[in-house]
Amino acid sequence: MKFAVLGTSTVVMIPILLAANPTVRGQEPAPATADSNGNGSSAGLVVGHPFSAIKYARSVKVLPDGKQQFLRNERYPDRIARDADGRLMMESVESMPSGDLLPECDRLDLPVPPVCPVWSVFVIDPVAHTVAHWLEGERAAHGAVDFPLTAARLEQAVELTATLPGLGPDFIDEDGKVSNVDLGGREIEGVVAHGVRWTLRYDANQDGQTVQRMRIHEVWASAEMQLIIRVIDGDPKGEESIWGLEKISLSPDPALFQPPDGYEMEHRTRAQLRNWGVNEGSMDDFAMYDFEHLKSWFAK
Repeated sequence: MKFAVLGTSTVVMIPILLAANPTVRGQEPAPATADSNGNGSSAGLVVGHPFSAIKYARSVKVLPDGKQQFLRNERYPDRIARDADGRLMMESVESMPSGDLLPECDRLDLPVPPVCPVWSVFVIDPVAHTVAHWLEGERAAHGAVDFPLTAARLEQAVELTATLPGLGPDFIDEDGKVSNVDLGGREIEGVVAHGVRWTLRYDANQDGQTVQRMRIHEVWASAEMQLIIRVIDGDPKGEESIWGLEKISLSPDPALFQPPDGYEMEHRTRAQLRNWGVNEGSMDDFAMYDFEHLKSWFAK
């Protein structure tokens, strides 16, 4: 069976601050990791805090009564998951070579976009030290392949998913008057998260008159789950961008972390790859696109 690793859709990253923000983290206990709980199987990834969720990003218009009117999706909703042993799963809708969505998938103007004919799935398994990849959907080949997870890739997985970043606003004092407030704790989608809001007040010209405008940047994150639950950016009296996780389950289906029934799995061992002339460093190339997509774990 021939297997092709397809590219993933373009990832839009928001700034990740070098220093974590304590008001975002709150006072919640640190999550269990391989280093902190004595379980070496997951090599520093978050263990003991399983979940599955849909990653989303959408633009909304805030109406005078405070309700939100849907405008469009800013990304195609994808599923991500983590099991109790630290395995990671991510979906991504396949894109055209140009980076655009397939025509039948490009309905981001709908609150719930249509199901695409094909999407990719990958699972990083720190227990088996493999990364597996397969396609699902009506156009997918019923096959999967896994490759050795090198130490460098495992370290990258830890860096991208096991450390909750501090996500500050993209505005500064020079843009106007910036203030921030600790919003305390709140349950969102069954997860207790801690929130902080930054507010920018600035002067703008409107029809020759100086008027005051406002922008907010609000982050809700769970230090216990090591997840960013919701981020809100924009004008609370106009348009806002809202992204994060929804349809969260704290008991993910184990089937998410393995190919569907009937799929043929091909295992590529280090010895086999070396026999084919693939050196240790080049083994990482098989997972290149998957790890590019993994960069969006904490991003929009």
